[in-house]
Amino acid sequence: MARNFHKSPFDEGTRVKLAMFGDYTRAWLPVFLSQARPSEPITVADLFAGPGEDSDGVPGSPLIVLEELRQSGDLIGQKRARVRLFLKEASKSKAASLNAMMESQSIPTGLCSWKVQNDEFEDAFASIRPELNAGPNLLILDQQGMKEITDDVFKKILDLPRTDFLFFIASSSIRRFESHPYFQKHLKIPKGAITGATFNDTHRAVTQYYRELATSSGEQYFLGSFSIKKGSNIYGLIFGSHHPLGLEKFLRICWRADPDRGEANYDIDDDHLDSRAPRLFREMDQPRKLTLFHQNLRSKILSGDLNTDRSVYLDTLEEGFLPADGKAVLKELIKSGQVRVVGGQPRVSMQGYGAPRNLEVVTDGAI
Repeated sequence: MARNFHKSPFDEGTRVKLAMFGDYTRAWLPVFLSQARPSEPITVADLFAGPGEDSDGVPGSPLIVLEELRQSGDLIGQKRARVRLFLKEASKSKAASLNAMMESQSIPTGLCSWKVQNDEFEDAFASIRPELNAGPNLLILDQQGMKEITDDVFKKILDLPRTDFLFFIASSSIRRFESHPYFQKHLKIPKGAITGATFNDTHRAVTQYYRELATSSGEQYFLGSFSIKKGSNIYGLIFGSHHPLGLEKFLRICWRADPDRGEANYDIDDDHLDSRAPRLFREMDQPRKLTLFHQNLRSKILSGDLNTDRSVYLDTLEEGFLPADGKAVLKELIKSGQVRVVGGQPRVSMQGYGAPRNLEVVTDGAI
């Protein structure tokens, strides 16, 4: 029988996940509140909300989101923003506990409207989906199993305009049941796509499957991920947005959680780095992921595959790095005389994304 973690204290992995939910909500709210119009609702929908807290009274995602709304209360008031908080929970007892907890919070009417609904995910998503066309949305999808966010549901989420999502998934369960007929009804993962990866790379492989689903939609969509080890299992977050700024904000949260690689709460690449015991050569203390990123980005720029500061910015984000990492590589190539920028200084940032400057290779392309 699956453990009911709401009757126990949250473990370390769950706390990492919840912290990232809160951090992204905090980063997301000001962006949309600054553009808020009274006619356009701003919606946060937590579709696997739980009872609100663990056995020790540590807040779960609904109360974390509510606290972030309180912190933005002044801006909500200034903008006269209409904020909606939709909380969906399949368990009748948990939904009742959550509703009672929300009622005890004395939430000002000017802060947000809220509603707790006791529905299975399929019904909850179907009922809320038409509401999500009216304005910007943040979806929190915290499934405990693996059958709710099917290929079809994922594509429907991608189709929602102005919607960012944070999707928590049991990646090692997908690895375990990759080829099971029941599982294949929900996710059409090719045989070996997950089991062919190393165990540490399990969530990377799951994310790649969803990235290919997003690519098949024909529209540019930005996905990021963060791997979380809990005991002997690997879980993870998948983030999605129509806009690169959303991915940049998510990655900044990832890099705060994992300063070495921005990707996991464990040594995902077995680098065995230890700042307290530096090795003989500085490059030996650099994560392999960063070394490979630098090499690949140089090659893409010098080959002409990336020929604007905009393309460098997007490639940097899609590889899971921050703009400063891509800018450092580009500046090195400019300083060495191998690349020049047409029309000014390079902007590996949203500024360059909006008004790109061309890059010209001025050597034979040797690194």
